[in-house]
Amino acid sequence: MSPKYEHVNADPVTIALEKRLQTQPEMRISLDRQPFTIEELDRQARALAGSLREFVQPGDRIAVMARNGRVALLTWWAATFCGAYLVPLNTSNRGAILTHQVADSEPIIAVVEQEFAGLLSESLRLAGLDIPFIVHDPDGIDAPGSQAATGPCFHFDNLVTLGTPVAPHSDLDPYGTSHLVYTSGTTGPSKACMVSHGYIANMARQMRENLERRPDDCLWTPMPLFHLAAIGHVTGSLQLGSEISVARRFSVSCFWEDIRESKATMAALMGSMLPMIARAEESPASREASSQLRAVSGSPVTAQLAQTWLERFGVERVGSGAYGMTEACLITATPPDGYRAGSAGIVTDSFEVRIVDERDNPLPTGEAGEIVCRPTRPGIMFNGYWRQPEKTLETFRGLWFHTGDFGRFDEDGYLFFVDRGKDYIRKGGENISSYEIEGIIAEHPLVREVAVHAVPSPLNEDEVKVTIVPVADASPDPEEMFLWIAPRVPRYARPSHIEFRAELPKNAVGRVLKRELRAQGVTEATWSTDPRSYDEKPRTGSERAVAK
Repeated sequence: MSPKYEHVNADPVTIALEKRLQTQPEMRISLDRQPFTIEELDRQARALAGSLREFVQPGDRIAVMARNGRVALLTWWAATFCGAYLVPLNTSNRGAILTHQVADSEPIIAVVEQEFAGLLSESLRLAGLDIPFIVHDPDGIDAPGSQAATGPCFHFDNLVTLGTPVAPHSDLDPYGTSHLVYTSGTTGPSKACMVSHGYIANMARQMRENLERRPDDCLWTPMPLFHLAAIGHVTGSLQLGSEISVARRFSVSCFWEDIRESKATMAALMGSMLPMIARAEESPASREASSQLRAVSGSPVTAQLAQTWLERFGVERVGSGAYGMTEACLITATPPDGYRAGSAGIVTDSFEVRIVDERDNPLPTGEAGEIVCRPTRPGIMFNGYWRQPEKTLETFRGLWFHTGDFGRFDEDGYLFFVDRGKDYIRKGGENISSYEIEGIIAEHPLVREVAVHAVPSPLNEDEVKVTIVPVADASPDPEEMFLWIAPRVPRYARPSHIEFRAELPKNAVGRVLKRELRAQGVTEATWSTDPRSYDEKPRTGSERAVAK
């Protein structure tokens, strides 16, 4: 291990990759069912980096908008080899949210898959950015109503084929920024977390140790490579020498066939996927593949759901039993042989953690309060919010990072998550900014006031409810309102519930009391979609609220 990485006790992707090339060059990483050796991927990524160096300097930003696959992974590695900051854009983002992120990060170049070329080029145009555009299969771009690119356009595979491979970069600064990852903005537009190489190295170690991965394991995951979770799983595979299969997307009907085909012994999922798989009908594929699956992760997982998986599919372990966030990765995790359903594990070796009251006084064991933390060594937490030093200082008041989440410790040191103190919503593995969604809905001509908040979901996560005060004398139709909102927000942020009211509950200074709206949940006056599918046309009628 390089001496400068001893403080994180883990290899970053560059050193881990070099070690595997020396000892296991035939190790496989499968991307969208296509198996590659790391030798092949390394060669292609270095060639792409050679081409990108014509455009970028260390510290420049490279935006990428792609589903899981070769484009996403090669762009990540190539950006690392160039010393550039990767800006992975959520493929569900669009409109004002996407435009804000590209305007804020100011990429020097953009890499995009053809299906997102129209969306990204339009946001770049609105952000006033005229930059080179690298498109996978540019002849197949389907971007009605917009140009294919804001600047010169290049073919992704040509840059890989014609690039001169760069030399290894094992001397990358562990404190240097690797990624700009956008996280939910609760009191303003979404902020980008500056994530370092040391952070990713330590995160990967934490995640593989928490899942108790072994070199002979194969991990299957549909986690998107624009999320840190997938980046951590891939890096952890390189550190461990354990194969990984990264699916392009998740499908309940294809899950067991994917597990069987990949020969996976572990599956890393989002928490909402676990109940969907458990509720699906048994099939020959599920009977065959479940026998090879040793563990499945995801959060949150109730004790009842865990028991269903243990009994029905015979796995040894269900759930990740961990708590973390973009700014800090795994703050708590499950110790070896210490899995406890319903808990988030114990404090990791990377952090000190306290439970505090509203004045930051530590609370005794068993009492619920805000979760605050600070790292035990340098280089393992985010470097701050991109271009927002004042926000960084605000969250670190009193030299403790304030998560905005609430929890409690039991007598054995296990953390139990209680509630979120912020106004974001967690759905489908995504943090949704109520602030940003409210700003979009407020543009509707019939909306006077709007509050976006969470209500419980049958999938053990949140659903999005929109509570609206219409303008005077207006009687908007909820289904028409839904159809207006849907194309303007990310897919995962589309509301499942809409309700019109004469007024919103507020405190003495006029702030909307979202805790009251959350407590009231889905009422008899609430219009609701079918929560099982976002593609179905919403049903009408008061029975929807009752059916919930």
